[in-house]
Amino acid sequence: MRVCFHGTAEEIALVAGRPLLILLTARDLPRLRVFEVFHPHVLRHPYQEHYRLCADLTETEVGDHA
Repeated sequence: MRVCFHGTAEEIALVAGRPLLILLTARDLPRLRVFEVFHPHVLRHPYQEHYRLCADLTETEVGDHA
């Protein structure tokens, strides 16, 4: 799945350098879902001092030891 995150340079830097993202879900189980990040690309937002990080995400399994 292709997703985009919008934020300041500091917020985008936190996301862009990570190989995995963990997202909390509101209603379905499991409560935590883990995604591998592929092909991240950062673009400057044309109207504000914000950036947009677009990347491909693939859901992955995490063992009990993680």
